[in-house]
Amino acid sequence: MADTNTTKVDEAEKEIGNVLAELEDETDSEVQKIALEDMVEVDPATGKPALHKGVDVTVTPRPKRQWIR
Repeated sequence: MADTNTTKVDEAEKEIGNVLAELEDETDSEVQKIALEDMVEVDPATGKPALHKGVDVTVTPRPKRQWIR
């Protein structure tokens, strides 16, 4: 059972890494920080507040490199 969990975690890490790499490429930035947060949102089905997991990603722009002649 532990091997199955390890495999699933490894697969998830690869998927997340791919998403972050794509984000960096599309925004010309670098991911600095990733945080998993609890968020309270209204559940559309019940209209009541519900706790959900959210991801906060912090990026910084890549410096523009200009060559001096």
